[in-house]
Amino acid sequence: MRGAQPLAVGLRGWLALLVVLLVLLAGAGAAALLLSDVRHAAAARLDDLAQTSTALVVAASDAGASEGAAAQAAQVSALGGQLRALARTDAEQRAVEREVAAAQAWVHRAPPSAPPSAPPSAETSGAPSDLLAAHQALVEGVAAEQTDLREQQARVRDTSLVVVGLVLAGALALTLLLAVRVRRGLVAPLADVAAVLGALTSGDHARRADSGRGPAEVRAVARWVNALADEGARTRTAAERSAALRSLASEVGRLARDPIDPQGSLAEALRVLGEGLGVDRAWVRLVDGAQGAPWGPRGGTGGRAHQASRPTGAAMAPLQGSWAREGAPPVVEDVGDVAEALPDWLQRVWEADAHFSVTDLAALVASGSAEPATVDFAERTGATAVLLVPVGAGEAAVGALTVFTHDGPRTWTDEEVDLLRSVASDLGRAVVVTRLLAGSEALVEQLRELDVRKSTFLATVSHELRTPLTSIAGYVEMLREGGAGDLDDGVDRMLAVVERNTVRLRVLIEDLLALSHIEDGAPRGVHEPVAVGDLVREVVDSHRGPATASGVHLEVDVDLDAELVGALRVTGDPASLGRALAGLVSNAVKFTPAGGSVLVRVLRDGPHCLVEVVDTGIGIPLAEQGGLFTRFFRASNATALAVPGAGLGLTIARSLVEHHGGQLVIASTPETGTTARVLLPSAVPAEAVGAPS
Repeated sequence: MRGAQPLAVGLRGWLALLVVLLVLLAGAGAAALLLSDVRHAAAARLDDLAQTSTALVVAASDAGASEGAAAQAAQVSALGGQLRALARTDAEQRAVEREVAAAQAWVHRAPPSAPPSAPPSAETSGAPSDLLAAHQALVEGVAAEQTDLREQQARVRDTSLVVVGLVLAGALALTLLLAVRVRRGLVAPLADVAAVLGALTSGDHARRADSGRGPAEVRAVARWVNALADEGARTRTAAERSAALRSLASEVGRLARDPIDPQGSLAEALRVLGEGLGVDRAWVRLVDGAQGAPWGPRGGTGGRAHQASRPTGAAMAPLQGSWAREGAPPVVEDVGDVAEALPDWLQRVWEADAHFSVTDLAALVASGSAEPATVDFAERTGATAVLLVPVGAGEAAVGALTVFTHDGPRTWTDEEVDLLRSVASDLGRAVVVTRLLAGSEALVEQLRELDVRKSTFLATVSHELRTPLTSIAGYVEMLREGGAGDLDDGVDRMLAVVERNTVRLRVLIEDLLALSHIEDGAPRGVHEPVAVGDLVREVVDSHRGPATASGVHLEVDVDLDAELVGALRVTGDPASLGRALAGLVSNAVKFTPAGGSVLVRVLRDGPHCLVEVVDTGIGIPLAEQGGLFTRFFRASNATALAVPGAGLGLTIARSLVEHHGGQLVIASTPETGTTARVLLPSAVPAEAVGAPS
C-alpha cells in the first residue's frame, strides 16, 4: 500500500506539468498572434507615413499650387499634421519635421504669380531640393524601418515556431510518459482485477486479486473482489458441508431402518454418523419400557422384562448401540442414579421439539448451573462437548441419540443438529415399524394357526360325515329297491327326498374336501393328455337328467374340425378338469329358470382351448360380482329364490383351472344370463393345427 501513494502523487505532478505546458503553448500562440497584430499595425503605419510624405511633397509642389496659395498652404499644413501624428520614433519625428519645414518653406517662398513653367529663381531653387532631400530621407528611413520590422517578424516567427515545437514535443513526451505511468499504475492493477474476476467466473475459485497495487480506488475494488471470492468460498464450503450432511443423514437413516439385521445395521449407522460428524462417540439409549425396540440391550437387565409398557418414571435401559473412534478414552456407560429421572426429562424435550447441546461441558459443570444428569454425564464420559436429541415414536420419547467429543469445546451447527434430528426420526420410525412388524407377525401367526385348525376341522368333519352319509345312502337305496319289502308310494316319495338330500350332502362334503385339498397345496391327480370335447360331453350327459327335470334345454357344441386335428387337447388331470367343468354346468342349470337354455361350447382360441358355458339364467347383480370367487359366496338373488348351494363351486373351479395354467372369467348381466369362459393351454401348438380360429 506504500507503493500506491507515490503513484497518485506522481500522477498529479505529471498532470500539473502537462497543464503548465499546455498553458505555455496557448500563451506562446497568443503572444505570436499579438506580436503579429502589432507588426501589421506598425507596417501599416509606415506605409501611411510614406504615402502621406509623398502626398505632402505633391501638395507643396507646383501641382498643389493650382488650387491657390491659401489652399495649398492649408493642405500642406494638414498633411504635415498627419505626418507628425504618424511619426513614432525620434528619427521619424526629426525626418518629418525636416520634410514639413521644407514643404512649408517651399510654399511660402514661391512667388504666387510666377508661371508654373518658369524656371526657378535663385531665391527658390533650394526649397524643392530640400523638400525632396527631406522626403528621400524620410522614405529611406521608413524603408529601413520596414526592413527591420520584417526581419523582426521573421525572427519572432522562427522563435515562436521553435518554442511551440518544443512545447508540443514536451507535451507529447509528457503525455506518453503519463500514459505509461497510468498503464503501469492503474491499467495493470485493473487488468489483474478483471483477470481474477474472469478466473472466478470460470471456476478457478482459488484466485485472488493483489490489493496492494494501484490507486486507492483500485485497491478498494480488489479488496471487495477478494471479499466476495472469500464469501463465495465460504458459501460453497457450507453448501458442500450441507450436501455431505444430507447424504450422511440418508445413509445413516437407511442403515437404521434395516429390518434384516437391526443390531448390526445400528452399529454401522453409528459408525458412519460418528465418522461423518467427526465426533469421538455416538450412542443410542432407549427408555427401559420402550415397546418394540428393534435393538436388543447390549447387556444387563431391563430388556424384554420391561417391554410391556412405558410407565412414567421408567429408567433408562443399557446402551442399545454405541460407537467410539479408535483411541478414544474409556468411559462408563451406565447411567447411574439419574436413570429414573431421564425418561421424564426426555419426554419434556420431545414434546417441546427441542434438543440438548453444550459447546463447553467442562465450563458448564464448573459454573455450577448444570443439572445433576449433566454433571453425571460429564463425570462418567469425560465429554467436553455434547449434542443429544430425543428419539420418539408417536407422542412418546422412547430414547436418546447422543454424540460427544473428548478433545475440547465444539460449536454444534444447525446442519449438525438437523442431521441428528433426522437420524433420531429414522430411529423412531424403526421402533414404530418394529412394533408393527411384531404385531403383524403375531397376527399372521394367529391367522395361520386358525387356518390350520379350520382346514383340519373341515377335513375331519368331512371325513366323519362321509361314513354315516354313505351308510344312509346305502340303506335308502336298499329300501327303495325293495330290500325290506314293498313300499307304498308315499314312503317311496319320502325316501326319494332323503336320497336327494343325501346327494346334496355328499356334494357339499366333497366340495369341502376339495377346498381343503386346494388350500393345503396343489390339487391331487396325475396330468395326462385330455380330450376336452369328450370330457365336456360326459359332463353334459351327467347333467341332462337334472336339466330335463328343471325344464332347461341343455346343449353341447364342439368344434369337430378342431377336434379332428387334435386342437382340443390339453394336458391335465381329467378328474380335476371334469370337476371344474361340472361345477360350471351345474351352476348354469341351477340358476336358469324353466324354459331357459344352457349351451356348452368347445373351440380353439389361438394357443388355448376355450370352453364356454352360456346360460339364460337370472344372472348376478353387478354390485356383487366382485365377490364371485370368494368362498361361500351367494348372490342375493340366488338366496332370495332359495336356490340350493354352498357357494363353493366357483372358488373350486377357478382354483382347479388355474392349477392347470388356465383362466376362468365370468361375465354376467342380471335377468339376462351368465357366460363362464375357461381358457386352457392347448397341448398342440397353433402351428401344428393351422391358423388359429
